[in-house]
Parts: sequence; C-alpha cells; structure tokens
Amino acid sequence: MKPPSCCVVVEIEQGAFLGYRRAVLLDEIRSQGSLSQAAKSAEIHHDHALHLLTEMNGSFHTPLVHFHENSLETDSARLTEAGEEMVRSYWSNFATVWTSIAAERCKHY
Repeated sequence: MKPPSCCVVVEIEQGAFLGYRRAVLLDEIRSQGSLSQAAKSAEIHHDHALHLLTEMNGSFHTPLVHFHENSLETDSARLTEAGEEMVRSYWSNFATVWTSIAAERCKHY
C-alpha cells in the first residue's frame, strides 16, 4: 500500500502516535511476519521501519511488535495482542477517512 503524500497522525495514548504509514507497516508485519518484507511492501526504508517500530514499542503502554527472541537484529517479527488490537481499531476508525482523502486528491490530478 503506497503511503499518501499528506500526513494525518492520531495521538492514541499520551505521547504515543499512530498514522497511516505506521498503521500500514504494522499491517504488513501482521501479514508477512518479516521486518524487511513489511518495510518493502510499505515502501519504507528498512532502517526507518525498524526505528518506527522501536519508537512505537517504547511509546505505547504495551509493545505493539514482538521481535523473534526479543532481538532487534532478527528479521522475524509479529504483532503482539496489543498491536493486533491497535491495527484493528485504527483501520475501523480511519479507513473511511483515508478513502475520502484519496478520492478527493484524485479529483485534482
């Protein structure tokens, strides 16, 4: 899923943010179980994706992503229960917003 050129970020918990790119990255982690493949699918550089995931794990009350053997040096990753719930909640609340933004942008190009 290609990231939009605009940015809408939602503060989910105090100091913990989730936006389109992060939600897509979490979605890709869920479906692929691989950091490198998720980053590639989300069109985010691997190192930046790792930074985003590490930042999210440190920002939210409960980590959203579990790395195999709890090591950031592995490519294997999966969403925690909190991560699964966060992705479900984000898309159920904001999927229509992104569809509207995309439709509106298409009218102007």
